[in-house]
Amino acid sequence: MADRQEAEGNGLRFVRGNPRLIEAGDYFYANSHQPAHQLRLPPGTYTITILRDPAARVVSYYRYLLWARRDSRAREREPFIDEVIAESSFLDRRLSLRRRQATFRDFLDRVPDRHLLAQLQMFSSRLDPAEAAANALACSATCFTETYPADLARVAAELRLDLREMRERSFGERVALTDDERERLRERLAPEYAMIERVREGLGAAYHGGGRC
Repeated sequence: MADRQEAEGNGLRFVRGNPRLIEAGDYFYANSHQPAHQLRLPPGTYTITILRDPAARVVSYYRYLLWARRDSRAREREPFIDEVIAESSFLDRRLSLRRRQATFRDFLDRVPDRHLLAQLQMFSSRLDPAEAAANALACSATCFTETYPADLARVAAELRLDLREMRERSFGERVALTDDERERLRERLAPEYAMIERVREGLGAAYHGGGRC
């Protein structure tokens, strides 16, 4: 992948994570974790967002950071490993002498809102649930990991493309949360759950929780 941000295959161009290239619009498919409100896409761009139960997403994010920091093979599998390590630097603050590694509670106390509330941040610079939900619903396709196979089939039919579900990677790190940690997690994620509720209502489907952690 040219400078890890462009690739070509089967006569098609793919872009990853580069705002300038994404805004230029010269590609078949592009993806990015750049907040949507910071991108200016060409008119007519088909946009897709895939949302996830907030608590499940945060636990997965925590496992991802642990994997990037601990697994000796991470550098081979993650082209943006240096960026991930730098992003996880908030876990490096000094702990008490009795503990050598940060716990999930430490993670919750330290993680910046822009990472903890990433889905909210993606669609609202003010972290406003109503604004974020409206912007998420403005995408061409608003999907959920909990209903991903059906959502993917719907997008494939609409675009008339042969799209197939694939699992790109998984992390070996396992995390068992205490009841206190689960309660604290739900408290900090309250604004993002409010956003998800509004999106579900906007799509005409009742939200019953879905994800597990």
